[in-house]
Amino acid sequence: MIKLSKFQEVKLQKPAPKGIAVYGEPMAGKTTFAGKSDKPLFLSFDRNAKNAGYNAIIPETYQDVVDIIEQAPDAGYRTIVIDTAEDMANMMELEVLDNHKAKSLKEAGDYGAGFGEFNKMFSTVISSLSKSPLTVYYLLRANNDEEEGLVIVLKPKLFNIIGGYSDALVEINNKHEAKWKKKRYDWEDSELPVPLNNIVDPEKAKAAKLAELGL
Repeated sequence: MIKLSKFQEVKLQKPAPKGIAVYGEPMAGKTTFAGKSDKPLFLSFDRNAKNAGYNAIIPETYQDVVDIIEQAPDAGYRTIVIDTAEDMANMMELEVLDNHKAKSLKEAGDYGAGFGEFNKMFSTVISSLSKSPLTVYYLLRANNDEEEGLVIVLKPKLFNIIGGYSDALVEINNKHEAKWKKKRYDWEDSELPVPLNNIVDPEKAKAAKLAELGL
């Protein structure tokens, strides 16, 4: 039975980001950026972090991912990096297809069972990460569109799941420059840990430029 505590006056805070989604084109520097975080463990689905020498594991199954999330805090890690989210999704989809001996999620089981199984896997991992004491970086590939700019490759439905558990969205361009696209709070750089304390804020940069011009 839940027992409520007595009403207390609210004192709002600005906790540091726990979930950070980072997107950019291949070789833009997403892995290097996340590698500057506090004691990171890479789930190196694309093997790049592993090959680069970071503390990294290459999960082969959904259960591997669940086990890693559970064990990482006790092993001394402070951060988990999903590198990349679409590669993790692909691994899970292939696992469902293999379990059902199917060629597509539509054919895997009856009445959309394959889609349901896959969505449950993906959602469970993201939810488990949000409940863990670890900071989480979700690395996402993007393609450069002439009209829209950088467009995230991960399917919108899956990106929305990650977005729902994230506190910040960071874009990294091909000059390896990181800038805020969205953030839950208006943090000051001094309030944030590395590497989040050195990200360009377009709105603040614009305001500073206007102030410099006396506008």
